[in-house]
Amino acid sequence: MPALVKKTEDNKHVGTSRKSKYIVEISRDICIGAASCIAIAANTFMLDEGNKVLIIEGEWDDDDIILAAAQSCPVFAITIKDATTGKQIFPEVDAASIQPAQPVLPLEPNV
Repeated sequence: MPALVKKTEDNKHVGTSRKSKYIVEISRDICIGAASCIAIAANTFMLDEGNKVLIIEGEWDDDDIILAAAQSCPVFAITIKDATTGKQIFPEVDAASIQPAQPVLPLEPNV
């Protein structure tokens, strides 16, 4: 059975396949069209006319190839999640490294 791809309101595409243990999510706003993902996983990813990544609705590459393609993206536009648990696999989320946003304060004029 071919992969299913859903488009979200925030310009992301989410793909699933019965053959894959992954949920593949792409952030089209982040994609810069480097095409490294396509060079590695041409059965899973393609570029549209605007040089933004798309998930192919077909027979995907093997899971290790899909993960390698996501890891090759220079701007982390591809997120891989476990299809069973929903846990994000790549990029790794390290809760300890996430810092709350700091407010930007106006500069004080020199007196």
